[in-house]
Amino acid sequence: MESDLPVTDELPSEETPEPVLNRKWYAVHTKPRQELLALQNLENQKYHCFLPRIQVKRIRRGKSQPVIEPFFTSYLFIQLVLEQTNIAPIRSTLGVTGLVRFGGYIPPVNDALVESLIARADANSILPSPEPAEFAPGQHVWIQEGPLAGCEAIFQARNGQERALLLIQILGDATRVQVPICTLASNGARAC
Repeated sequence: MESDLPVTDELPSEETPEPVLNRKWYAVHTKPRQELLALQNLENQKYHCFLPRIQVKRIRRGKSQPVIEPFFTSYLFIQLVLEQTNIAPIRSTLGVTGLVRFGGYIPPVNDALVESLIARADANSILPSPEPAEFAPGQHVWIQEGPLAGCEAIFQARNGQERALLLIQILGDATRVQVPICTLASNGARAC
């Protein structure tokens, strides 16, 4: 009796790969500051994940230093066929809070958005940093970090590469202050 099945030396795989066409991206909510831990543990379980990161400048000990941090704080993306995947292991993964859901519905993330981020990121999933904002003398700016965080000021001039001279209203009088330029924002655009 002959079989119509092809003869092969390979044993049938216990894991049948999911067709790429049916896979969608979903958002995973992570525990605070545990995005990398969650990513590593999900990838160890053979999930296809993406954690976009960006290099920013932060003030550490009075100096501006480059720091790589998640582009979306406390979130990463996972690609799977939801209908065919048991999500219990995802929920119980170290560093993961769970999949983002609205009631019982787990919405997919727009594939074009995630694919666009992947295309722009380098091999380490780091996105290119935006160009620093340029401020004009007399422009209103807001201080985002430090002891003057939340204060509005008037930009006067750059003082070197990393500092800015500002005028700030303190007790009804305009006072000149110097702050790191990376702590300034104007109309939602950050300096660094």
